[in-house]
Amino acid sequence: MKKILFLFSFLFFSTLSMAQIHFGIGGGGSQGVGDLSPFSSTGFSAYIEFGYNAGDKWDGILSGQVNGFAAIPIDPSLTHAWYQVPIIASGRYYFLGKEGTLFHPYVQGGFGGVKSYFLQARGTGQDPKLIDDFWSFGLRGGVGATIAIFNLQMNYLYSGNYQGYTLGALDFTIGFYF
Repeated sequence: MKKILFLFSFLFFSTLSMAQIHFGIGGGGSQGVGDLSPFSSTGFSAYIEFGYNAGDKWDGILSGQVNGFAAIPIDPSLTHAWYQVPIIASGRYYFLGKEGTLFHPYVQGGFGGVKSYFLQARGTGQDPKLIDDFWSFGLRGGVGATIAIFNLQMNYLYSGNYQGYTLGALDFTIGFYF
């Protein structure tokens, strides 16, 4: 019973603090989109973010993320994987403001650098072969909501072109927002 009371107290009182600086961490799923969609399966996404409360409806965010997805064709020797690591500075606009309720929907957008890794599988028990790694300019936009200490997000990342292919990712994540 003490644990339940502690949990409810933590959830209730953590939403009452309106600190200028916040921290978030989370994870979820990622999917290559655009020219990558035929070559990728659903993968993973993980993020960490630091934010500054710029007003009742605005936050400035600096985030780092990892998106990973693989292409697994009929012939396993042709398996490829993409990892994208965007470092994005963005703004987040809250539709309802951040005070008075536990539910705060928002829209966000930003830009930054994206480090991409293109790997090829070499067989069972062997490390994948790095085909290429490069930096590119990235744009990210999305929607989400904070609910008490939880943060739900859906984002689209555009990270330029690679050998004529448009690189993009769609991710859905759930995380903690402190």
